[in-house]
Amino acid sequence: MEPAKEKQDRIFDDANRQQIMEQVVKLYQVQKEIDYRVSLRGIADECGITPLKVRKLLITAGVYENDISREIAALWKEGKTTWEIQEQTGLSAASVHSYLPYSRTIYGKRISVPQEWEQALQNRQQIDSLLIQEVNSLKENTDWKKVPSSLDQLLWDAILLFQSHSFTTAKNLKFTYSIKGNEMFVSRKDKSITKATILLAFHKAMELQRGGNGIAGPKKLGTFGASYLFPIFLQLGVISIEKNSC
Repeated sequence: MEPAKEKQDRIFDDANRQQIMEQVVKLYQVQKEIDYRVSLRGIADECGITPLKVRKLLITAGVYENDISREIAALWKEGKTTWEIQEQTGLSAASVHSYLPYSRTIYGKRISVPQEWEQALQNRQQIDSLLIQEVNSLKENTDWKKVPSSLDQLLWDAILLFQSHSFTTAKNLKFTYSIKGNEMFVSRKDKSITKATILLAFHKAMELQRGGNGIAGPKKLGTFGASYLFPIFLQLGVISIEKNSC
């Protein structure tokens, strides 16, 4: 029998989730009547949650679907894992999860159940491990002409998964970042860093490391926001520091 305290907490959290879902659905339906091009980000800002959670709630409520959501729902029903769906659709783990409805996920004060935390961690580790493997393979090969787009996508998927993770600059300054669309917003910086700039810095880093070399420091990347991108790349394992550098 379920303990009284746990049952009370579950009922409270389920009710809280239901309230948020009703608010999201109402805003969605109102916007849809005005303009069919509904802004999930606008709803997210209004409710104080992320656009991915807005979509997940709308799918759970059964009021939102598109070609991608139907494809993912079909794959999920076939018993495909999140990772298999990622490989087949080319979407990030976060995007795949946002297209799947909540089942027993606690929403509100408890954002997710322990199983979901564990799954998120596994997804992060899987993406990062695959990214490092592909990067190291390219570093050892001196014949490549350009970084393949598949590797760019792996890097971007990893960057999406490491949002809110704490990083430290070369000057020992702590920071986090968030991704909105194709822009990175760093906690210590007002101006955003575009996805194009991030990939440019990544390509420069790969060029510098051709043949297994290291990189002396952020300035070597030669791009806007390098002081933040360097520790992120370092944490993701896609760059290594030059041995004789400080």
